[in-house]
Parts: sequence; structure tokens; C-alpha cells
Amino acid sequence: MIDLSRKKFDGEMKLTATRAPTQETIKELRRELGLVKNIVDYWKEKSDKRAFGKIKNENISFEKWREIYSQHGWIEISDYHCFYNPKSVSINNETITALPSIEGNSDNEQSGTWASYELDKSYSAFFKVWDKYYQKWEFRLNKLEKERFDMRRVSQTQTTRIEEALFVLLGLSPSVQGTTGFENFSLSERLFETDSVEYQDYQGNKLLVNSNLYSNDDYGHLEWYLKQKEEYVLIERLATRGQPSDFSDRLSSIKFNEWAYKNHYLEDRVPRIRNSAESPFGEGFAFKLFSSLLETGYIKGTFDYTWELADGMSWASLHYLASELVNRNLIQTTSPFEDIEKYIHYGSTYPLKDQALLTSPDILSHTNDDKIFLQECDLIDSALINVEPDKAIGNQTYKEKQ
Repeated sequence: MIDLSRKKFDGEMKLTATRAPTQETIKELRRELGLVKNIVDYWKEKSDKRAFGKIKNENISFEKWREIYSQHGWIEISDYHCFYNPKSVSINNETITALPSIEGNSDNEQSGTWASYELDKSYSAFFKVWDKYYQKWEFRLNKLEKERFDMRRVSQTQTTRIEEALFVLLGLSPSVQGTTGFENFSLSERLFETDSVEYQDYQGNKLLVNSNLYSNDDYGHLEWYLKQKEEYVLIERLATRGQPSDFSDRLSSIKFNEWAYKNHYLEDRVPRIRNSAESPFGEGFAFKLFSSLLETGYIKGTFDYTWELADGMSWASLHYLASELVNRNLIQTTSPFEDIEKYIHYGSTYPLKDQALLTSPDILSHTNDDKIFLQECDLIDSALINVEPDKAIGNQTYKEKQ
């Protein structure tokens, strides 16, 4: 059915994501990340059980590893880089017999029957790569959840990468790609790939073990999950134009934007008139603040409408602005974050008061994101220098004056 109330697509539209998909996507990806965490815990448990808990990393020397098992009374089979537990394995006349498993554990290798140097080291290595993968995506999801939706990476270029288009359809900011945590982001990336490890058991059998980090059709779990999404299938059809042999990882930006708009993945962001009766700072002070922020390039729009952050400005900096208005005694309020939203559009479902978490030194220290945030703060500082409290209204909030 044609939506007659919807305006015809215009290349000059200020496009933004429809609000619905964003949080649902984050929720789904966090659920999948929980499955990754289960695998991290699995490899950690495997690693912790080896060499009586003495292996701290995969760089343990053979001599040190050998010493650990020797001290616990295990018997070495030097040809195979192996030890076996004499309480679990009997070797008579070169005949090897596994005794009944200890404590009912049928997994001989885990139950204390035998140990391989290469295998023991691999468990520690596999735990580390899975943990790095988990930490990478945890950072990414935290960032995506708080990131302001920004179409510049798509609207200001002639072509759009499939990964960028996918983020748009999922309600995630495409402009996060290329920033900290998303450097050279690709669904086919293999940042933590490790080689299979060859080892021998106590009988001399040659075996292989792998982390299986990229076992889902050669994709990591989160990347594979994103490729299964209906939105990815739709984008792939656009990219191939119905001909698989014509596949391209780039789409025409203008055609993609038009398609996404017609299919309600994007909407035209139309500024709303502010309710001047609900002006926590008072209109006199608000005009001074608006003029100064507009002059420095931090916001855009007109005074009577809801002000918009300029392109590239983050929600984290809006948190900083609200905090600084109180810290500099420019306003007197116990709810600065709610009050600032009366003037400046805040389009995230994540509480503005919690956006400061994104600026934690533990997360962003020494990163490009940190530098960008500091530049935004400098812009705000320069704007607030020229703003003074409006003494005519005693700097009261509209609630206090009722």
C-alpha cells in the first residue's frame, strides 16, 4: 500500500533512521554476544585445568611445562611431547591400556589421563583470541548503542559499502565505521585468526585442534549473524541487481538512500517548533546560549525550533554541555540533562545522563575518539565563555517560577 502521507524522496532531505530497529538490533547482537561469552568461558575452563593450573599463557617453555608434570609424578613419553598419568594409564610390554576414568569423567584428556605440550598451550591461546573477539564486539555494541545516528558517510559519498548500508537498515550509525573499534570494518574481517595446532596423544596419534573462531562459513559469529539478517539479503539483492555474477560491495548512495526511504528504513528529519512555555533556562538566557553555540558551529537550526547538533557532534558532548552549564553556575537546576533536551534534539533511547560513560578514560584514552571528543568540548568551552546568566529572570527554571 502506498503511503500518501509520506513526502516524495528528495536528495536534499535530512535523513535519519526510524527509531524502531536500533534498540532491537542491539538487543539481538547482545544476545549473540552472550553465546560468544559462553565459548570464552569454555576455553578458559579448559586452559585452567591443564598443567594443574600452572599455565598462565601460551608462551610457557617446554622445559617449564615438563617440570610441572614431572613434579606431579606423571610419566613422560618424550617422542610425542606427552605425559601420561600412571594412575590412569597402564603400559606393559608396549601395550597401552587406559584405566577406568577418574571421578566418572569419560573425557580421558580432561580427566587427568594424559597431557600434550602443544595441546595445553593451544587452550590458553584459543581462550585469548576468543576473549579478544568478545572484548572487541562488547566495545562495538557499547559504542553503537550510544552513537548518534549520522548519515554523512553515506550521504556525502557517491558510493556506499554494503556494511554501511546494512547499518543504516538496522538503525545503526554508518558513520561509526572507520572510527575507533571499527577501523577497516568488514563482515569478512578475521582479526584474531589462529592456525590449527597439530599435536600427538600418548599413543602417538597425530591430531589437530582449532579455535573454530571463524567456523561459521569462514565468518566470526557476530559477522555471520549479521549476514543472516533479512536486511543483508535485501542489500545483497540490490548489489547484484538480481545477477549474482554482477555482485559489487558498493552501491550508489543516492539510489540506496531513495530505496531505504521508500521502504521506511529512513525518514525525513523535520525540526519541531519548541514550546517556549517550557523553557527551563528562560528564553532570554536560551537566546544567548543559542547564539553562542550557533556561532561556534556546535549547533544548527533556528531559535524557535528544536536546535540540532551540527554534523559530527556526539551525544557525549551534549552531556558535557549540560554538565558545564551547571558547573559554571550559568543555570540552577537539579535536572540539567532533562532540561537541555527542551532545547536541543536528543535522538537516543539511551539516557543522556549516562552518555558520560562513553568518555571514560579506560575506554577512550589515547584513541582518536578521545581526541574528537576533546575537540567538541573545546568548542563548547569557547561558546560558554561568552554566555552569562540572565539576571533579569534570576536564572530560575520555568518550573520554579510557576
